[in-house]
Amino acid sequence: MFHQFIPPGPNTVPEPSTKIDRTQILDPKDYWRDPATCPDWPALTGTQRYDGPRGKVGAEQRLQAIGQYLNRGPGTLRAPTPDERDQHFSATFRRTGSPWHHLGLNELSPLGRMVEGEAELMAEACHLRGYLRKLEVKAAASAEADEHRRLSEARRTLDEYRFAAAADVAEIEALAEAVARHQQREEDEKAVARTYSIRQQLSARHSAAVQAAHTLGLGVPDAPEVLG
Repeated sequence: MFHQFIPPGPNTVPEPSTKIDRTQILDPKDYWRDPATCPDWPALTGTQRYDGPRGKVGAEQRLQAIGQYLNRGPGTLRAPTPDERDQHFSATFRRTGSPWHHLGLNELSPLGRMVEGEAELMAEACHLRGYLRKLEVKAAASAEADEHRRLSEARRTLDEYRFAAAADVAEIEALAEAVARHQQREEDEKAVARTYSIRQQLSARHSAAVQAAHTLGLGVPDAPEVLG
């Protein structure tokens, strides 16, 4: 059967586009130069409550949920450029008021009621990123302290060895003669005990030999001088 060859046409599948991550419109570094000054999460007002997971896991889950809302639609997320940050900031915020002072964000409020919801989520995302940054810095500081402690302990152990080893060697050398005398005394005591055991054995054998000579009518063997 004849099959007509049809050349493939151009690829009509569009390349995946990128889009800015709107949870990064506000940069935590602009509000908490010192990461430790960022308030812990969750930062709740008197009427708010939070029953979900806390700590790093809870903060990451909450940030992901906010991102799913703010970054709806297709596209690969990327960090916004400074110009894009400025554009989105100008369309969403104004540098006045402090509705999010409990988050540590002052002189910042929504530009208007139309963007109030998204502005609040962006502010919360900024606080979440600041909190996660704070945890990272704490973890890094803790790891650095652990490493410093590990190295200090190793250095102390080495210094103690170097100091004590010389004294230990000197003392061992000073006691060498006494140790040798003790070892010789132990060897002498073993020799005495062994000699006594051999004498006993030899005496018994000589007695048996004398009895055998009598039985055979032969001359009795002389006792060894060592048994004298």
